[in-house]
Amino acid sequence: MVEPLDVFLPQVPGLVVDRGAAPPEAPLKGPDKFKPGVPVLLTHGAGGDVHGAGLSALATGLAGLGHTVVRFNLPYREAGRSSPPPAEKSVPGYREGYEAARQAVGGSQPWAVGGKSYGGRVASLAVAEGMEVAALVFYGYPLHPPGKQESLRVAHWPSITVPCLFLEGTEDPFCNLDLLREHLPSLGGPATLHVVEGGDHSLQVRASKSADGKPRSQARVMADLAPVVSAWLESVAVRA
Repeated sequence: MVEPLDVFLPQVPGLVVDRGAAPPEAPLKGPDKFKPGVPVLLTHGAGGDVHGAGLSALATGLAGLGHTVVRFNLPYREAGRSSPPPAEKSVPGYREGYEAARQAVGGSQPWAVGGKSYGGRVASLAVAEGMEVAALVFYGYPLHPPGKQESLRVAHWPSITVPCLFLEGTEDPFCNLDLLREHLPSLGGPATLHVVEGGDHSLQVRASKSADGKPRSQARVMADLAPVVSAWLESVAVRA
């Protein structure tokens, strides 16, 4: 099990760094020796924080597959506020988190960035404005407010040229999947959609929406999705 390490830096009070480790079966020598995966920066949704169950499970799962994963709180959350500002106002804080993560981890390798819901949207705005990354990972992207499918949050998408992975649930009131599929081609780079059947905005699956009648917590779903994310990163991102 990979234990998280708290790193304290002046500009970002608390980063949680899950250090990537080689899987037990991975060879450590020879031509097929293990190579660390693409590092990943993630942040929380509007009402969450760095220790959310789904975010933690995804980070731990990716770390176990060789990716160093950094989680951080956006400034409004560190200030003790539960309600976020407009996403555009959190972009500078995301940029600071990215620079702090790179400083904490070291190296010159390209990163993937993203997050849950609001956090993923903020990351996408930062990338659209020129923050240099290898890829974007979203889960529960808030395509529109619930019940307001005309208010789409896609105006900046043409400026995003890196590969994007969307992890989305069929029961998410913030993301009509037909609308999402319609607008994915407007992204400036390639997009991959992975659908969680019965998943809500946190990708939790209730028993009534599950194919086998069994509920699945957001932590269980995100842990199960870690290999999906890792394989996608392997397929699209430039390795160090």
